[in-house]
Amino acid sequence: MTRQAESLPKSWRDRVNTLGYISGGIESQASMLRQILGQLPCSGESTLIWKNLEGKEVSARCENLCRSQLSAAGLVVRREKEGQWEASEFAVKWLEAPEPEALAIHFHNNVKFIGELLNGIGVKTSQTDLFNLARDTYGLPWSSLDQVRRRTGWLRSLGMVELWGTQVVRTPAGEALLSKIELCSPEEAKGEVAVAEEVATVDSEAVQYLSDTPEMDQDALRGRRPLIGYIPRGTKSASRDSDESSLSASEAVRNLISLLGDGMTTEDFRNACAEQLGITHSSFQSTLHALRHMGLIEQVAFNVFAPTADAQWLTDVGNEQVLVAFLHSRYSFFGEILKVIDDPSTTSSLTTQAKERFGYAQASNGEIRLRLGFLQDAGLVERVDWQRFRVTGVGKAFAELLSLQKESVAAEAQVADPVPDQEDSPRSLIGDIVRDLQEYGKDGNESKAFEEAIARAFRFLGFHAEHLGGPGRTDVLAVAQLAPGDSYRVIIDAKSSGSGIVAESSVKFDALRDHKRKHKAEYALVIGPDFATRLKDWSVENGVVMLQVEDLVSALKRHALSPISLRDMRDVFSRPDAHRDEIAEQYAASERRSLLIGKILALALQEAVDNDPIASGFISVENIIYALRKEVTPRPTADSVRECLDFLSSPLVAALEENKGRYKLADSPHNAALRLRGIGASLVSESRDIAGE
Repeated sequence: MTRQAESLPKSWRDRVNTLGYISGGIESQASMLRQILGQLPCSGESTLIWKNLEGKEVSARCENLCRSQLSAAGLVVRREKEGQWEASEFAVKWLEAPEPEALAIHFHNNVKFIGELLNGIGVKTSQTDLFNLARDTYGLPWSSLDQVRRRTGWLRSLGMVELWGTQVVRTPAGEALLSKIELCSPEEAKGEVAVAEEVATVDSEAVQYLSDTPEMDQDALRGRRPLIGYIPRGTKSASRDSDESSLSASEAVRNLISLLGDGMTTEDFRNACAEQLGITHSSFQSTLHALRHMGLIEQVAFNVFAPTADAQWLTDVGNEQVLVAFLHSRYSFFGEILKVIDDPSTTSSLTTQAKERFGYAQASNGEIRLRLGFLQDAGLVERVDWQRFRVTGVGKAFAELLSLQKESVAAEAQVADPVPDQEDSPRSLIGDIVRDLQEYGKDGNESKAFEEAIARAFRFLGFHAEHLGGPGRTDVLAVAQLAPGDSYRVIIDAKSSGSGIVAESSVKFDALRDHKRKHKAEYALVIGPDFATRLKDWSVENGVVMLQVEDLVSALKRHALSPISLRDMRDVFSRPDAHRDEIAEQYAASERRSLLIGKILALALQEAVDNDPIASGFISVENIIYALRKEVTPRPTADSVRECLDFLSSPLVAALEENKGRYKLADSPHNAALRLRGIGASLVSESRDIAGE
């Protein structure tokens, strides 16, 4: 092995999940890579041209290929000043001596599940087996075989593996490679083995900053602000481990306070931010709001702002823990994160827990990610991998010094509502349905009760659902009562199991086909606690969706807050091979719409209470879009923002007032919520009259 191949492997958490793909054929990857690297450096607008092993010419825009497919694995880098892409230091050396083994080792050192995939190849190993190994044993969040196929494709092009029919076979070169690399254990990959850490010590004097504020009782904790807002982090910083082109959260705030100095006018501060930190004028107002509400800057004269008395001290290097303690006293679900992520957790899972366990209804991935940034800067949390975080020993000790919001109180706050519950409101129905599904689904002696619970669940989802049962009939028939051409029927077979696994012999696909014909149904669905592996494979072949009880429970909970339409639900039933991904995406889209509406209304409220004599509470569509782009992931489109603004300013909602393309708050969010609730109650009442319920 030549010296150019000798590089230190990154820790598992620092390796990337994604391996790129070059168009032109899976077995031509290495050959095509050499041709591409030979054309660098070049500008992003240039066109790169290469040929596959069969001589077919392929081309792509340099920017798209390098950024999307080659940069993550460390094969190319961008030269910022010239705006050009060039081969990385490794790639330059590899081109001089393009040994297959050297490239394979480079991939293993920088990309997850390369050597581990090689090691996982046994007798009669398929790509599906390797996918299951990656997902179940190494905890990789993949939902398809794509990333496994890319890895085996690259390894095939390097002569490390071969494909015999559906079997992946390791070659002698692949065997030799395994003896030269260090593999990651599944425990380390899944974050179950903590790396050695120093004895946890916390500067108690720093945390005592909280003692100078009023006692943080539960009322005060529940009353903290929900949104930090927009903190721009566009300047380069080598210390940013998750995004090398961004400052860390604490560094970004420190730069802004330092730039403001002893104080300056809004216009001077805006221009300074644009010139020195790259903050656009349209984003500046959102930044100003965030710093004011953080308590780090204040208005000292008309149109003049300056740092608060403690701002410099709070943001000084070395005082990151002090800043966290300060922010915890002002913002919801801050220090509480340290109690929640004892097990490695993703940003999305923390967002869900913030809503469900602490009543933080406005939680979003962007807000949680920003909090994690401050906590990471203070050494209180660490990354397990690119998606998951866990608390450090220092973080555990730090959490003990904080006054934290109680979960039980938060849960009560989350369901608190000024309007009394209806007997059959979503809140009163959902608990009973979930309890019965979970209890009866694992009780083989309560099949009828399980079937009835499923029927109630599908009524909650908006279907006209009947519990039938009996010989020759489906257990539950769910009908989407829509206009002709849109309506459809679903037959549902309920399978409870005392062992928690529905056996292969329990599902009769011939009977399901008969039930579909008899009830004139378009789709067939089997619901149970879990299913034998081969049963899942057979279900795809027979066009039957196998839905686990916990997936149905999750859908019900999400439906109560952000329901999806019966038309969208139809897409779920038409995907037996990927129904879980489909339903998750449908609900995620609905939740994003609801989140966007809430963010816009919160922004309008913030603008209204800021008492800006110039803007008079109005904010333009462009400024709304810029303010939201860092708070909502993925970034909302201009059309989606305008749809929400039209909705909120309509006479039915009357939450916003529009004037020449600008918007301001017209009523309290509380009243807008009551107005919508009244409309919803009327809709339910009228629909029941029509259905005769």
